[in-house]
Amino acid sequence: MKQNKKDNNIKKDKNPDPKKKREDRSYFAVTRKRRNRNLMIIVPAVAVLIAIMAFAVSIYSGNLTKPSHKFGALGSEHVHAAFAVKINGIKLDFSQDKYQVRSKYIHVENNDGNTLHRHATGVPVGEFFRSIGMNVSDSCFILENGTNYCSNGNSNLEFYVNGNKTNSIANYVLKDNDRILIVYGNKNKMETEQDLDALRLTQIKK
Repeated sequence: MKQNKKDNNIKKDKNPDPKKKREDRSYFAVTRKRRNRNLMIIVPAVAVLIAIMAFAVSIYSGNLTKPSHKFGALGSEHVHAAFAVKINGIKLDFSQDKYQVRSKYIHVENNDGNTLHRHATGVPVGEFFRSIGMNVSDSCFILENGTNYCSNGNSNLEFYVNGNKTNSIANYVLKDNDRILIVYGNKNKMETEQDLDALRLTQIKK
């Protein structure tokens, strides 16, 4: 009989403590709830971050105009030239944010409005103006607001490359260290020479 009593005690000792079971279940339940709560915070935060990044990329891409023609591969060339556009004696300010890097192929950058950067072969000057909403032809210069400045006999549109007058500029592919002047108005030779001298002194930023 004593032996049986001892065996019963041993068996009782081997039975798991119900209180301990409840504590274990409670610990795992709390841990699981905490993990689920963290996931509920982290997952939406990551989703919001991805959405913000996607929006930023779309805005940046939307600001870059697509080229109107096929040019060389981006990065196939990198040249710089000074340029100026004067309308009735007033120089256009291309250093404004709205004109910066609107095309990957040819643009102004770093809030400098005097240096044109061309990043591919075969990209003409006209592509720059098209990318910022302007346009230039042999006889007219058109601002982004649609205002036309066309040669009419009294006020005329003229183009100069490195001091030499040329009849057209839209399809001209600028070369490294070129100096390009576009001028409209009723100007005399002396005024034009002053504009060309100022352009010669303009720093080309590379």
